Amino acid sequence: MRTLVKIGLALRGFAGLLIALLLLVQVGVVALRYVFSLGWPWAFDLLAYLFLLSVLLPGLSVLLSNASVRVDIFYADYRQKARNRLDRFALLFLLFPAMGYAAWASLGTTLNSWQVLEASPTYGGLPGYFLLKSALTLFFASLALSALILALRGAPYDGWRDAKSDGSKETNDD
Repeated sequence: MRTLVKIGLALRGFAGLLIALLLLVQVGVVALRYVFSLGWPWAFDLLAYLFLLSVLLPGLSVLLSNASVRVDIFYADYRQKARNRLDRFALLFLLFPAMGYAAWASLGTTLNSWQVLEASPTYGGLPGYFLLKSALTLFFASLALSALILALRGAPYDGWRDAKSDGSKETNDD
């Protein structure tokens, strides 16, 4: 669990850097396009690549910290034991199969993409499209594996604060 948390925190931090880079690149693309009438297809691909990675990378940390957005109509009134049971059920019977199937279903496309070293579908775009497909497949697989690990624990989200290595004050008060 500690290793998963460390990986999740590292990916979340890297995603933050990608967001900053995405902002700078977007300002540059807009300035080049509307001030100097210059534009390149690879610049728009770079924006798409950065956006996809910045969305995918913090996913593991969000799952492990139970920080996803939800509408608590009944959950907030449940005792901790009932919450743990509900969390385990959702992780084991909803998230695990959905992410496992998504990983399995995307694996063939990802492997085919690696065989031809697929580039961007945009003419003049960036190479390495196969890396984005790989990131997506790894995202699904990591969430499936993490959901299974969390579901097999008695209290899925207990220990998040103990396992965090960065010393931040983030809490998980439900």
